[in-house]
Amino acid sequence: MKALDGDATIRKKITGKATVIFLSVMIVLTFFSKTINNFTLPKVTYETPANGALIKEATGTGKVQAKTIHDLYVRTSMKVTGLMVEVGDSVTQGQPLLTLNTADVENQLKDEQDKYAQKKLHLEKLIEASSPDNLLTLDKAVQTAQQNVEKAQRHYDSSKSLYEVGAISANDFADAKPNLDNAKMDYEIAKNNKDKIINDYRKDIESTKLEIDMIERKIAELTKEMNMSTVTAPCDGIVTELYYSEGMTATASQPVYKIADTKGGFQFVATVNISAAEYLGSGDTAEISINSLNNRSIQGKVNQIKDNQQQIGVKKDVVIDIPSEGVIGGEIGTAAIKKNIGSYNVLVSNSAVGQDNDGHFVYVLKEREGPLGNEFYVQKVSISIGDSDNIKTAVLSGITAMDKVVSNSDKPLSDDSPVMLAN
Repeated sequence: MKALDGDATIRKKITGKATVIFLSVMIVLTFFSKTINNFTLPKVTYETPANGALIKEATGTGKVQAKTIHDLYVRTSMKVTGLMVEVGDSVTQGQPLLTLNTADVENQLKDEQDKYAQKKLHLEKLIEASSPDNLLTLDKAVQTAQQNVEKAQRHYDSSKSLYEVGAISANDFADAKPNLDNAKMDYEIAKNNKDKIINDYRKDIESTKLEIDMIERKIAELTKEMNMSTVTAPCDGIVTELYYSEGMTATASQPVYKIADTKGGFQFVATVNISAAEYLGSGDTAEISINSLNNRSIQGKVNQIKDNQQQIGVKKDVVIDIPSEGVIGGEIGTAAIKKNIGSYNVLVSNSAVGQDNDGHFVYVLKEREGPLGNEFYVQKVSISIGDSDNIKTAVLSGITAMDKVVSNSDKPLSDDSPVMLAN
């Protein structure tokens, strides 16, 4: 009997230990199961919608330009014999910039002056030849031919009358008509010859006058270039380009210099995406960072928005008026133009907004009781949106400022997906 009681006691102890071990294992497995499950869940961050303003920002690179640029082209190739300035120098109006050898221009000028004298003599001869006195021979030829027509007409009329009364034969009358026709033809020839000669003289005179005008313009240009032996600054400004050095030959293919007119002011021309330019307008404030000035910031105002000629339909050029201090033109930089496009009650990060075939949506973070305790999950909510800027999107309906909106997730989400919060 005592042996049976001992066996029962032993069994009870074994059962108790097994129960404890089983419960311990279940607790451990439950803990690790929950931990492992958490590792597989999407990690999300959330935000609470807030009210505020949307700020559209357009950025683009570009460079500083003078509003007025002066340059000089030569029509005749000339050698640069001296250079008195360098790129970046400030100059005053009338200050010598460089010297040119004008010997070839002088020779061309003499040739053109000789051509001018020849054409003037030719014109005088044409005018004299076309004078009424010198055309008398033509007039007399026309008058004689007209008299012959009148005489042949009288003979024809007389012969016809005689033939009709039988005074002359048909053969005698037949000669009268060809004689009249020949006289009329001679008259037309004499008249046309006179008209042609007069018209030819008129055309020659007009053509010669045009040639003289062209030579006069060429003489004026060459005379101007003769005075370019010393080239001077056309205005107060800064030398931005010198295309030739001493000893080189200046040609008509490119200017001798470019000078930025400092009195005319400066502007920064930035190239931006056409979608960003839609929000911009004249008077908007721009902040420009200039690379060569240690990224110095310059404030400016948008003056004009125009097509970028290299990328029409894709890019726009934003012309920004800037102060003249410290710039000479040609400096490279970046412009940032911010524009308030409206205030809204509900704003969320752009990353929070998704879109599918049904429209726009966000995921809202929710909490519920699960088999392993409270858990987080997301609920897909359809929304309608308004404008957006580089950071935020305005939500017009679908959520409130009390909702916790998922802004980022390390894995794709779906409606009712369990999630965990990222640390």
